[in-house]
Amino acid sequence: MSKLVLDFKVPSEYRKDQVVDIVRTICNQVNALSEGRIDARYQAHTAAPSGSAMSYLKGDMVWDSNPTVTGSVAPGVAASYVRLGWVCVASGTPGTFQEVRVLTGA
Repeated sequence: MSKLVLDFKVPSEYRKDQVVDIVRTICNQVNALSEGRIDARYQAHTAAPSGSAMSYLKGDMVWDSNPTVTGSVAPGVAASYVRLGWVCVASGTPGTFQEVRVLTGA
């Protein structure tokens, strides 16, 4: 799902069916986000932002659109993890990002 933009959907004269369509679009986006759906996150990427013209603030999260289990957290340590995405640790354009990892228990 793309970023929610309603600029061109709001008519100059309101009709009930158009207002219902606008509210339904908003509800679908909010419901998908609350359910944790990756397709509701327009900023999901396959890699951390780099060379981007977009500015990020410390604490901004970019979700991994293709999370996979990785073999170990460090050389010689047999603990696999899933990368959920990246968190901005220093504001900037594009900012400095670190991986957000969750151990799988394997």
